Amino acid sequence: MFDRLNERERVLVFGLIGFVSLLGIYTIVTLLSDLRSRLSDEIFETRSQAGELDRVIREYNYLRGLQSGGSEEDVSVMYSKLDQILVRYNLKDKVQTMKDTSNVIQKDYNKITIDVSFRSVLLQDIIKLIYDIEKNKQIQAKVDLLSFRKPFAEKEIYDVNLKVSSYSRLSKGK
Repeated sequence: MFDRLNERERVLVFGLIGFVSLLGIYTIVTLLSDLRSRLSDEIFETRSQAGELDRVIREYNYLRGLQSGGSEEDVSVMYSKLDQILVRYNLKDKVQTMKDTSNVIQKDYNKITIDVSFRSVLLQDIIKLIYDIEKNKQIQAKVDLLSFRKPFAEKEIYDVNLKVSSYSRLSKGK
C-alpha cells in the first residue's frame, strides 16, 4: 500500500502516524499523572481522617460513659483504680495528700474530683500516670490540673499537684 504513494505522501503519512502516536502517549502519561496526584491527595486526606476518627472515637466513648452514668459513680471506685495505677508506677508511697470533692454541675451531672499531692517524684512517672488516665482510660476521668515545682535545683525530682475529675449523669430519681 505504501509502495503506491510517492515520497512526499509517505513522509506525510509517517509524520501523521508519528504525531498521533506521540499525542496518544502524551494523553496516557497525562492521565496517569493526574491519577497519581489524585491518589496522593486521597492518601494524605485518609491519613488526616484516621487521626480525626481516633479523636471522635475517644470522645464518643467518653460521652457514652457520661450518658450511661459513667463508670466512676462512686468515689471509692475512683480511689481503688487510682491506687492501682499509683502502685504500678511506685508512686503510692510518694503521695502526701489525697482528698476528694463532689459537685453537682447544671443539676444533671455529678463531678467527682480527687486532688493528689506528690512529693519528691520523677516527672516521667507522673507523665505515665497521666497517660494511663487520659489515653489508656484506666479511669473514666480527665486530668483537670497539673502543677509541679522543683524544690531542689540539683536534683531531678519534683513536687506535683494533680486533680483528676470524673463526671457522671445524675439519675432522675435523686
